[in-house]
Amino acid sequence: MTPPGTPGESRSETLYSEALLQKRITVREMAGARGRGLSSGTRLKAILFPLLHWSFRHSPRWLALLPIQLPVALLRLLYGWKSNPLRRGCEAVSRIAAAHGHRHPPRQLYRRFLDNVTGVMKDYFQLYRHGVEAVSSHIELADDDARLIRDLAGTHGGVVLAVPHNIASAIAALRLNRSFPLVVVARNSPTIARTRIALDFFERMEVPVLMVRGGNPFELSRTLFSILREGRVIAATLDNIDNSSRRVAVEMFGQDIGLAPWAAKIAARMQLPVVPCWFRSDGRRIAIVMGEPLQSDDATALVQHYADFFERNILADPASWAYLVDKHWCRLLEQAADAWGTPDHQ
Repeated sequence: MTPPGTPGESRSETLYSEALLQKRITVREMAGARGRGLSSGTRLKAILFPLLHWSFRHSPRWLALLPIQLPVALLRLLYGWKSNPLRRGCEAVSRIAAAHGHRHPPRQLYRRFLDNVTGVMKDYFQLYRHGVEAVSSHIELADDDARLIRDLAGTHGGVVLAVPHNIASAIAALRLNRSFPLVVVARNSPTIARTRIALDFFERMEVPVLMVRGGNPFELSRTLFSILREGRVIAATLDNIDNSSRRVAVEMFGQDIGLAPWAAKIAARMQLPVVPCWFRSDGRRIAIVMGEPLQSDDATALVQHYADFFERNILADPASWAYLVDKHWCRLLEQAADAWGTPDHQ
């Protein structure tokens, strides 16, 4: 372990966990990883997540949920603030969805989004206090869908599940893992403290995880190839906007968007099916929706396949998508809404 030094230096620590596929990970925390401004999202997460983690383990239910219920109550009052990022995301996606035959009044969508955040946090509390079974009963996965994934993995040696950043994406993994052998591929937090919390979370869910931030690309690819030769399923969140030279350009919401192709390239090289997945939230109730599998040696076609699936489900069920509040997606949604030129449906 490298102790923290003067401002501007980084520190590193090796963490050990039974949830880790390789049982340990060295996390290097760079200067500024906890955010630089008190109001920055990174800083807020650095404060809120450890507080929730402690509360879930040590406080009674009414007190444990206060760190999320108070900010949610404040956000409900802040709907009138026109620059509110969540309000802007709701208004933009509402306009786009209206052009495709869906009706999501922005104010109602805003309330549903916050209800879903509160619901999944209640499930996290249940997980910490009562274990996996107490939460699994709230997560629905059709038997036919579970059987399909098992059959695909058995036939092809593995499956890639393409997952968006839904509010319930992480906790739904415990239900998936009880239906087929799952490995979650996750980009761990840039901070040591939040990575430790995430590992505790995966341990309690009993879900194996491969954390990839800062890892050697060659070693990570070799590990993934090995996993996918064992009849296992990897699940990875693949809706981050990518503006690097490695991106694949796809069309979403009538716009050209760059998405990372790494998972699609592995699937194309190994001739494995890619199955897009959606997690529909309704408060504490979660339904897992599987898309059609696609097998192809064309990585771009695979990325467009799950991008199309994400788009359809975002427009039908935007309150389940955590990236409604993401500044990069919000800006893109506003551009798309302006291009469609449809009115708000208040």
